[in-house]
Amino acid sequence: MDLVYPPCCVSCRVRVFDGCRVICRVCESGLLPIDAPFCERCGNPLDTPVVPCPACPGRTFYFDGAISGFEFNRPLQDLIHQLKYRNRPGIGLFLGSLLAKRVEQEPGMPHITGVMPVPLHPLRNRERGYNQSAYIARGISDVMGIPVLENVLARTRNTPTQTSLSPEERMANVEGVFEICDVEAVRDATISLVDDIFTTGATINSCARALLQAGAERVFALTVARA
Repeated sequence: MDLVYPPCCVSCRVRVFDGCRVICRVCESGLLPIDAPFCERCGNPLDTPVVPCPACPGRTFYFDGAISGFEFNRPLQDLIHQLKYRNRPGIGLFLGSLLAKRVEQEPGMPHITGVMPVPLHPLRNRERGYNQSAYIARGISDVMGIPVLENVLARTRNTPTQTSLSPEERMANVEGVFEICDVEAVRDATISLVDDIFTTGATINSCARALLQAGAERVFALTVARA
């Protein structure tokens, strides 16, 4: 099959000889990691370790910490767009593996008992054919050996897209739209919620609240990008 359809970088279309890669190493070098210092609570990049986080005041976060792997620049934006809208779920596996390697470098991360993709509403899942966050979570699991907790958290309302909403509208849009389908799977667990992009954190925050109410011990947020 590779002779007829040789694997190519999804970004620049150059020939890729490693079948496990979806982008070439040159394009991968354009993915800019978010290095310390960053806020240990919300993951917002900081200028210095001692400066107060400008994103936290006035917010109630139900997750204990957040890590975003990379800046949401043009190369990563193109990859996530293809993942979500061009039927390229393999990109999610690749980005999840990159994110896992970033997480493994963080000494403050506790032992995670499960990675949980932020769920799509069933209607949107049928339209897309898959949940992109589930593939990112599987990529993390492949590297770190942590089980993926799918079909445990459900989105009960097909909310409008968050793209054009203000931070306040985003929080109201996802308030109370998630419920736990399997309480025993989350009881006393330390869970990392997984999504593609952290913007205001409203969606992950709503998920974290539902998990804590169901008995999860701690909840963290892992996202590929920070917008």
